[in-house]
Formats: sequence, structure tokens, C-alpha cells
Amino acid sequence: MPRAFAALRRSIRFAPPALTALALAALPARGEETRREAAPIDVVVQAPPGSVRAPAAESTVVETSAFAGEVRSVAELLGSSPGVSLHALGGPGQTATVSLRGATADQSLVLLDGIPLHGPGGGAVDLSTLPATLLDRVVVSRGVLGAQFGAGALGGVVELVPRKAKARGAGAQLSVGSHGTAQLSGDIEFAEGGASALAAAELDTTQGDFPYSRQLTPEVSPDYSDFTRENADARRGSALVRWAQQLGADTELAVLLQAGAGVHGLPGPYTTPTQRSRALDQGGLLGARLRGEAGSAAWTVRAWGRIDRLELRGVQVVEDCADGEPSCPRLSQRSMAAHGEAELGFPFGDAHWLRVTAAGGEEWIAGTSTGPHRRGVASLALMDDVRLPGRVSVHPALRAELVGAQAAVSPGIAAAWRPFSGGPLVPVELRAGAGLSFRPPTLTELYLDQGVVLPNPDLEPEHAWSADAGVRWHGQVLTISAAAFYSRYRELISYELSPPIRVKPLNVARARIAGLELQAAVALPQAFVAEASYTYLDAVSLRDGNQDGHHLSYRPPHRLFARLARRGDRIEGYGEASFVSSMPRDSFDSAKLPAQLTLNAGLGARVVGTLWLDLEAKNLLDDRTHEDLFQYPLPGFTLAALARARF
Repeated sequence: MPRAFAALRRSIRFAPPALTALALAALPARGEETRREAAPIDVVVQAPPGSVRAPAAESTVVETSAFAGEVRSVAELLGSSPGVSLHALGGPGQTATVSLRGATADQSLVLLDGIPLHGPGGGAVDLSTLPATLLDRVVVSRGVLGAQFGAGALGGVVELVPRKAKARGAGAQLSVGSHGTAQLSGDIEFAEGGASALAAAELDTTQGDFPYSRQLTPEVSPDYSDFTRENADARRGSALVRWAQQLGADTELAVLLQAGAGVHGLPGPYTTPTQRSRALDQGGLLGARLRGEAGSAAWTVRAWGRIDRLELRGVQVVEDCADGEPSCPRLSQRSMAAHGEAELGFPFGDAHWLRVTAAGGEEWIAGTSTGPHRRGVASLALMDDVRLPGRVSVHPALRAELVGAQAAVSPGIAAAWRPFSGGPLVPVELRAGAGLSFRPPTLTELYLDQGVVLPNPDLEPEHAWSADAGVRWHGQVLTISAAAFYSRYRELISYELSPPIRVKPLNVARARIAGLELQAAVALPQAFVAEASYTYLDAVSLRDGNQDGHHLSYRPPHRLFARLARRGDRIEGYGEASFVSSMPRDSFDSAKLPAQLTLNAGLGARVVGTLWLDLEAKNLLDDRTHEDLFQYPLPGFTLAALARARF
């Protein structure tokens, strides 16, 4: 690669060394696979931190090492990023999904090592099925990014980067906590010569029998009654194997295997608990990647397959039922996908680095009462990284996709400019971007009868466009970013009543979503790091009729996160606060989910050698009235003790 193109790569020389929670490290996402390493030079134009496939998108990088000594799920890791809304249907081990910039969970992509993840039938990914201890970092890129990542990225993309082997060694971690919650994880790794391998596993369990409080008759009495959550237990096992072999000076083969299985109760909302409903799931993916160089060009070929299975027991349209009875059949869903992808990157003149990506594959789904269904998928994308005079970089992209019988073209463009070449304002960077894309209906929405939810084979894709702009300051001690965005959605899939008691998805909704995202991090003396993020969201329905002008449900207008942490050689600890404002619970602004404030803290010490012992407390205010969407109670005060070591 010519030296000029190294200016388009991400460089750690601008990374504040102490800001581990927002470390600006280069990421091994799919777009990076065709970028060759270059020796450090005097950088003319710096690509912004974040995803290499969307280098100027508004993004946040969360290093899992910044949360060492803490019991964190993938959802909790994402909580530090602006623009993120988390939907957890209960306590530990229960279903958790993520939405970005007010989009639904189905409208945000989740990738593992560049491989798209989906729930059974192509729906939203359940983050509780993904082991956080097996990850190296998480990248959150916000905006309509279909041109860069493919169909479905209407709110943005979450990239999960698994750990890589760095040396010979092993590690183990054990945590035990309130309500029978425990986690055991371990890994072994080696790296020697041109080969490296990592194998890791995690086991999780919880009884989930936490106390909570509710007002039974708030219109009559303000008093709260105490209850204990039932049928909220969960058990899960996960594993990750990653192997890489250098085949030559410019060629590498890498293989990734990830698998997991779990079982958990479906306790239901506190208004109508379901004490006999259960869910069992299994899933896994296998991917292989071969990449190399040919002269000044770089190429990548990869193939991957994924399989998921979900079985529901004791579930019916109204309330629960006794598993095994003739009137209570088990509901099973199975989905599979197989894909291949090839990418070629090459210089074009002195100012362009072009990438061409072609991909194709097929998806399958089968349900208990609806039989098997399948559809093919194919895409062709062209992306360019352009270096212009005056420290300007421009990143246009165009993608054509075919999903089943539905085809669409997704354009996108982003730009970054560092207006100052010297002086104290060198860290200032301005950026802007825009994109248009679509989300095809999932196979579940099209074909699967889910009991209370009917399928609709006539559904059309959802469409969205978005534009945003922001400013960043990347100093050695202080990092600050601010961004504003505006999005429009049409043909939104809304679940409408289908008498007498079932619902059916229909393309009847439109919406506009605008917002503001702020984030700051500062390195303090004595190895302390302080960070904060704030999100303002204004999500309004444009649907004709009596919903026009009302706010979309379950979108909090304000969300604030603040954290102070220390990572030292002997002592570590943190304190954090998370505030979510009151939000509408229906489509008419007539019912509200109350505001919630959560305080967490932890403290740990290295007692001998590499052995660390930590104690963590969550929900320090012991507010037992917290609940998530659909009136699912959340735990009050909890404690956890954790021990970890490297060998």
C-alpha cells in the first residue's frame, strides 16, 4: 500500500493512553481485512476512531479490559455508549436486546468478528446469549449504515470483537452473587511463530428469585406491596475457539467457532406472571477467513455458517400452560444461514483506496406449525476512502442487495476534517454523514405463527434515511464528542390487533427521530478515568390518524451515564450512575414508564501474584420498583464477589 494511504488508517498515536474505556484501537472488522499494515508516518489525515468499515461514522469503542473485576453482560457493556437503549426483560439471564438512536432492536445489526448475528428466524439478537468475558472490545457505530454493513443497519451496528491469542498462558474467573447468581469462565491461549490459538468457555447460572415492590392499586393507595420473582432462573454455557495460521509472508488463514446453549424461565410481566413457561435455546457459528496481498492490493475470502434453535414450553396465546399436556404443545423454531464473501482492496491514483465486496448465501427457517421456508441473499458493494488536501477524508459507499424477492440500493457517505494543522486546536475534528437503507422483514415475520403473533407473507421492507454531524476533540488527556442526527422512517412494521386476541405485523407506520449525543472522558491523576455520556431523543410518530404527533413508545427522551474508575497495579475500583428518564408506554403518550436512577460500585485488590479479588454492588439505592419494558421487574440491591487470575 502506498504510504499516503496509511493516513487513512486509524493510528494509536492520537489515543489517550489512560482512556481505556474509550480506547481508540484499530479494529479487526470486515473492512479491515483488506487493509495492509503500514509503518508509522506523519499523519496527514486521520480516520476517526471506531469501525474501519464505517470510518467516519459516529462511534464508541468499549474495551472489556476497562471492566475487569466487574460482572458485566454484553448489554451492560453497551450501557456506557450514547445513543443506546437497552431492553432487558427481567434480571440476569433473561432476554436483553439493544436499539440504537431510537430504532427498534430489529433495525440494529450485531456482528461477531464481522459475522452478522440474528435470533431464530432473523429477529433481534438476544444479548444475554453472548458471553462478555470472551470479548476483547465492542464497537458501537450509530446511523443508517446499510451501505457499509448491509440491510438492517437502520439505527446502527454493534461489532463484537472476540479476544485474540497474544502469548502462551491461561486465565480463570469465578464470581458468586445474590439470588444464586454465579459465573465461571476460563481460557487458554498460545501464540508462537506464525500460529496462534485461543479456546475459552463460560458458564452462567442464576436462581433469579429477587424481591420487588409494586403498587397494586395506585389510584386508591400509594402503598407498595412486596413480591418475589418466580420462574426467572437461567443457566447457560458458551464457548469460543479461534485459530490463525500464517501461510506465507502475505497470507493468513483464520477460523472462528462459537457455540452456546441455555435454558431459562419466562416469568412474564408482574401483572400476569407465567410460572410454567420455559425457553431452551442452542446456537453456534463457524467461520473461516483467508486473506493476503498481491502487489499493492489486498484481498479477503471468507465463508461462515450459523444455526439457531429455540423451543418454548408451557407457552400459549393466553397465560401459560402445563408442558406435556395435549393442549400445551411445545413450539420449536430453527434457523440456519450460510454465506460467502470476497473483498478486494486496491489503490486508485494517489488519493483513493477502493474496496469491492461481493457476498451471497441462503437463509432457512422452520417452525412447528408452519413448516420450512428459505430465501437467497446477495449483495455487491463499492466503498472508497478518499484523501483530499487540507486534512479532509471522504468515505462514499454504495451497496446493491437482493433479499429473497426484495431488492434495494443503499447509498452512504461520510466525511471528516481536521481544520488545524498546528497549535493547541490540532485535536479538533469535524465530521458529517448521511445514508439511506432498508430492512427486509424477517422470516419469522413473514411465515411463522407464534401463537399470539400471526405471520404476514405480504410484508414489504422498512426504509430509512438519516443525516448527522458532529465535532470531536481527541487530546492526550481529554476526549469530547458531540453529535446531532435526524432520521425518517417509512413502511415501518407495526403489530396491529387481529381480532379477537392476536396481532399481525403490517406496513402502516411512519416516524421521524432526532437527537443529540454527548460523550466525554478524561484521564485523571493516580490512574483514575472519568467518563460520561448523554443522549437526547425525540421520536415522533407520523402515522396518519390519532397517533400522528405522539411520541413513539419505549424511547426515553433523556439518558445519562457517568462513571469514575481506577485501574492500577494493586487497587482497582469504580462507581457509576445511570439515569433513564420517564418514557411513553403506549402510542398516545397516556401511560408512562417512570424514570429510573441506578447506582453501582465495586472495589478490588491484587492479593498475590496475578490473583485479584473484587466485590461489586449494584442498585445501591435498593430501588425495588425498577422495571423494564412490558412491566418486567428488575432486581434491587445485589452483591457479587469475584476472583480472577492469569497463569
